[in-house]
Amino acid sequence: MKSIVKTFAIALCSVLSFFANAADKNEATNIQKPFAVGMYQTINTLQMNILIEKLEGKNLSISLKNEKGEVLVNEYVGKKGTTYRGKFDLSELEDGKYSFEITDGATKIVKTVNVGTVSPVPASADRFISMN
Repeated sequence: MKSIVKTFAIALCSVLSFFANAADKNEATNIQKPFAVGMYQTINTLQMNILIEKLEGKNLSISLKNEKGEVLVNEYVGKKGTTYRGKFDLSELEDGKYSFEITDGATKIVKTVNVGTVSPVPASADRFISMN
């Protein structure tokens, strides 16, 4: 009888420990990030749309950089408001890898895009964008 009680007590402690750890992990994942970024290409164009949800009171910087790290476009999002919607026309860029860097100074999100031309090049030069 004593061994059954000990086994039951050990099992109960294990179950309680598991639920306590699960609750700690849920609290850690519920911490709100300062901003979130979504990107999509407008169909049949070389335009990238960037959607940002942020905490009010945070400034953001959006930079489009080439493979060498050179800043091609820099845009700022002010403290007021909680959403941003922007369009970036990539049709004038040469083929290659580019990155959008969105930062508030402490947190940085980098989204990479590839701009290229479909081979063989038809008369209308079909180009594309792909995201990693």
